[in-house]
Amino acid sequence: MKNNVPARITDSLVKASAVPAEDRELYEFGIRQGIFLVINIATSLLIGLFMGMIWQCIVFMLAYNPIRSYAGGYHAGTPLKCYLLSIPVIISVLFGISLIPWNGYIVVISVILTGIIVLLLAPVEDANKPLDEVETVVFGRRARIILAIVSLAAVALWFAGAEQFAPAVVMALVLISIMLILGAAKNKVLEKKA
Repeated sequence: MKNNVPARITDSLVKASAVPAEDRELYEFGIRQGIFLVINIATSLLIGLFMGMIWQCIVFMLAYNPIRSYAGGYHAGTPLKCYLLSIPVIISVLFGISLIPWNGYIVVISVILTGIIVLLLAPVEDANKPLDEVETVVFGRRARIILAIVSLAAVALWFAGAEQFAPAVVMALVLISIMLILGAAKNKVLEKKA
């Protein structure tokens, strides 16, 4: 038996006949990804709690995660690198929420600029998450729908007086734009090397 938690969980599931033995690797991968997801979310929430911005952190994650799933962009090479990168990123996002002198103009201009970037680039595939033609069309459409919802939410929250939450939504759009630009740049570099 292997010494890592996902392998032990999967082995237990196979022994209990809850998982077909031939799908063992798939389930182990899913369990490993699930564990990393829970650790990422817990760490982000702890950082938000430590910074006194738990609700802004939650709103940021609710806005960021759906669009990130379909827009793509830069991905770290391993789940551990992703986790280690996500820590300074969430801290930077929360500092941006608290330190930028937010007003209606900044919210609207940020939403427009980030919207243009997402519309022009999404979806951006990664070597770890390649997309076929159908996925490119479907993910692009879904990213644009989520973009519209998140953009409207940011502007509506601001003008409805929820000024503590609108910047969290805008920062989600800013971060997804940065990830798309970095992912597209990384893909260009890899194309030139190939």
